[in-house]
Amino acid sequence: MLWVDILLTLVSGYVAITCIKFARGRGRFKFLGFSIAAFIFTFVQITVVIGGFLDTQAVTNVVLFIVEWGTLICLAFILSALAVFIRESKPVFAQFPMIYTVLPLFIIISYFFVYDSIVLKKWLFFMYQGGALMVSLLMYGIYTYRSRKYIIVLSGILLFLFCYLLYWIIPDLRESLSWIWKLLLAGGMIVTVFGQNYALKH
Repeated sequence: MLWVDILLTLVSGYVAITCIKFARGRGRFKFLGFSIAAFIFTFVQITVVIGGFLDTQAVTNVVLFIVEWGTLICLAFILSALAVFIRESKPVFAQFPMIYTVLPLFIIISYFFVYDSIVLKKWLFFMYQGGALMVSLLMYGIYTYRSRKYIIVLSGILLFLFCYLLYWIIPDLRESLSWIWKLLLAGGMIVTVFGQNYALKH
């Protein structure tokens, strides 16, 4: 359904702009990866919307290519950003070198080795997305335990988790009922960004 893709494009654009505002704040280098991922995701969604208007085989192939690689690059930057969050949550003496936070970006290179295998590609996306969610849940679960101001962010991550489970456990939702998981994805993005903004202000 094209309307939900347009909605997701608008939401991701808003999230990208908001993340840039976070990243421009003092000591907010940890939001840079999220900002890049959000802008890439917005670009991906724009191509999906264009593909919905120009429904030809050639355009569809290009859109599928952009969606696949755009999603992979988004995941790499999200994992890298989470590594920065983990690093900065530790005392200075216990922080690992900043260079380690770019290691997740190497999954982009490793993807070339499984590019011809549909099964392996699906497993990689399944694991990368699941890994990002587990790290986020653990991290913000601890944050919320320490301070209730992070409860909204944690709620957004739970929406992402619900979307993830529906997408991978119920195959029919991926295409025929894709609007369901896309709405959950949009909701998770809005709630998470709103929660982060609330946490920064309080």
